Amino acid sequence: MKGFKSPSTFIALFVIAIFSATQAVAADSGNEQSGVILPPEKNQFQIFFNQNADGNFGERYSYKVMPTTENDPTRPLPHYQAILPACLKPADVTCIESIESKLITENVWTKGVLSTNQLDVSKLNRNFVQSYYEYGNWKADKLSGIPAGGVASSWDLPNTPHKDGVSYLAIVQFQSSFISDQSVFNPEVGFSELNGMIQPWSWACNAYCDFVGRVLKKNNVTGIFPTNTEFRITIRTNFLGTKFGSWMVGRLEKPTIKFDSEKLYISGLPVTYPMGVSTLKSREECAKRIDLVMNKYYPRAPGTCNPPTSGFSTNSNDDVALALFDALDGDVVQNGQQELWTFSNARASKSIGACSDEKNFSLATSNSMLYSVNPPIWDKRSNTLSYRIASTHVDTEGNLNRGNYSLAISKKMADCLWNFDTKKASAEISITNSEGTQNIAVSAMRSSQDWIYFDASGFTFSAPEIKVKLINRAAKPLIKSITCVKGAISKKVSAAKPVCPTGYKVKKPTSR
Repeated sequence: MKGFKSPSTFIALFVIAIFSATQAVAADSGNEQSGVILPPEKNQFQIFFNQNADGNFGERYSYKVMPTTENDPTRPLPHYQAILPACLKPADVTCIESIESKLITENVWTKGVLSTNQLDVSKLNRNFVQSYYEYGNWKADKLSGIPAGGVASSWDLPNTPHKDGVSYLAIVQFQSSFISDQSVFNPEVGFSELNGMIQPWSWACNAYCDFVGRVLKKNNVTGIFPTNTEFRITIRTNFLGTKFGSWMVGRLEKPTIKFDSEKLYISGLPVTYPMGVSTLKSREECAKRIDLVMNKYYPRAPGTCNPPTSGFSTNSNDDVALALFDALDGDVVQNGQQELWTFSNARASKSIGACSDEKNFSLATSNSMLYSVNPPIWDKRSNTLSYRIASTHVDTEGNLNRGNYSLAISKKMADCLWNFDTKKASAEISITNSEGTQNIAVSAMRSSQDWIYFDASGFTFSAPEIKVKLINRAAKPLIKSITCVKGAISKKVSAAKPVCPTGYKVKKPTSR
């Protein structure tokens, strides 16, 4: 997306232009020589998957890039990033109302309280930030459709502590354009992106921790959430509610959703998912295997494999990710994993035809390395919704990776797609790998008043296709009738599969 970048995050899609950057990433990786992914040698090229959080997750401060008459080709197009603040008063709008948690064995949610320590934008070090990024806080403007801009908020959840304390950072980012240019942002969602994250956090750091804090990591895993713990966020969406689009993706296990005109509630367990890397032995091999893919998705940036670049990195919510994974044909190896609790509206959101629910959205979540950024594909012939995900077949120790997948769609959309009241439906979930072999998995269907949920787990990778079909259990079976005879006695039998009583035979039609 042209110009939609933030200066202080690791950009979701980037080309590694210096060798040291690739070396720094690869040194933490596993599984090529003595358990270590080596940096690329001369003429080699590496492609990384998910070395950082998907997209722009993790930003903590609000900023604006205002329109200008200056002729600066490096300046991003005018846009803003609003980090929704915590709600402090009942009248506050476009803010985070609450963060809650509970063990999976519990039925009652426990609300968090705002931490004593909080981030402070006035202490942000701007020495390495271009001047056109104007950091600060602002109030919501309903007339212009601009939400409140604040900082990420820290919440204490004493009942569900992590290994370094009880604080969690809540980050909800809303990004949008100041100009009406449909090439900049997703036209379906009003040129906007929404990202949400809950992150374990520690204030036991250095002298700057009043605004820096510390993201927790252990054994190359980001997050370190407590086990068997669900989290829930409540956001006052207010006038933003119409700008989310029809499709969301995320890192949540068994999510639940509630969405009305004023608030969005999303809950689920955190997800641990793989990172991966593929080393192409030469520039010629790189060009042969990925040039067509890169030219399709980046026609204005040819020559990805050319020096001096030595690598390319992509994340699971990037359009190009699945296509690159397919092009590398099984040569991606796992080199770590991340643990996240996130959701976002998809970058390439498309509606599911006439059945799109304008007041709700669909949500797909998985622990796979990659997932499609487009909604599931509706097949009218088979009455199924199909969705693609992909991951490495084994982990860094050679053990099989086991997948989970959840799909939530509004009941209104489900009723429209399957053309019956899905309240009493049963689900069929099939998982087929790239070789066409059926995958064994445990599947289940859940429902609430407004949402239908499908969950599948235990299947293997690398690039399975998941198909969901609803069966109408309330539908009356087609009744057939036959005439049965025994000598001079005749009986009519009616049933879905009629069978003559013992001693009777089906009366054959009289031939003319």
